[in-house]
Amino acid sequence: MALTLRQFRYFASVAEVGSISGAAMVLLVSQSTVTEALRDLEAEMGFRLLDRHARGVILTRRGQQFFQRVQRILADVADAQSMQDEDEEALVGTLTLGVTPVVAGYVLPDLLTRFKRAFPKVNVTLVEEQTDYLDHMLIGGELDLAVMLRLGSSVPSACGAHVMGVSPHHVWLSHGHPLAQEKQVSLKQLDREPFITLAADILESRMTVVCERFSFLPTSCFRSTSIEAVRSLVAAGHGVALLPQLIYRPWSLEGEKIESRPIQEELPTADLLVMWRRGLPLGAPVQYFMDMALQRTERIAV
Repeated sequence: MALTLRQFRYFASVAEVGSISGAAMVLLVSQSTVTEALRDLEAEMGFRLLDRHARGVILTRRGQQFFQRVQRILADVADAQSMQDEDEEALVGTLTLGVTPVVAGYVLPDLLTRFKRAFPKVNVTLVEEQTDYLDHMLIGGELDLAVMLRLGSSVPSACGAHVMGVSPHHVWLSHGHPLAQEKQVSLKQLDREPFITLAADILESRMTVVCERFSFLPTSCFRSTSIEAVRSLVAAGHGVALLPQLIYRPWSLEGEKIESRPIQEELPTADLLVMWRRGLPLGAPVQYFMDMALQRTERIAV
């Protein structure tokens, strides 16, 4: 049995909505039709894509990776279907984009540069806020799109989202730290280590919940909203940090080496999302920006 775009669309809808019944309502088909399409898709792929639970479904690890590929395929298909003879450089309009602080420093510059190069006549307004407030602005119609990191948290039901990248959590260590000799580090090995905590975005509170699930309560010796401060303190040997690999850089501002090692336990990933308000029409500038953002959709590798 060959894979079909219909299967991909049904699977993507279930992954976005979080339930088969909810996806069926969005797709305007019966629940059994969606269930059958998913069953055929899993049989064709040879692995489980979804785990069922009382409140709906959740992607398996391989299902998440497959979802990213499906998004790329559907985005390419939509792009091919919407091709026009118009000169893209002639596109005019506005785009109001919200970003979280981490995204502003590590994702936005390259994305914005490429967009402005392609569409110089589009006026882009940027808003930097924390995740909860960006959600509020999206739902209130004050933003066209938002790009943010989310960790183990659901997207508001009023919002749609596509995954741009998935970043695992690694432990950051000074170059001379004994654990830098390990290929992988377990949470148990970090039990007595002082932690430098990044108090930014929604990551700190979500990671606290995750650590409690693993009965791991790190001892925070310093909290900072500055990633560079965290980097410098770790490099100088004052503590370790547990952060998404997306924001890892191997050197501090002082030129000291920082080591990064994967965590042995399977911690939730930090997902880089582009989000919008469901039900609001997406203008051409907004759609083009989203398409460009999704072109970078890939696993953020170690």
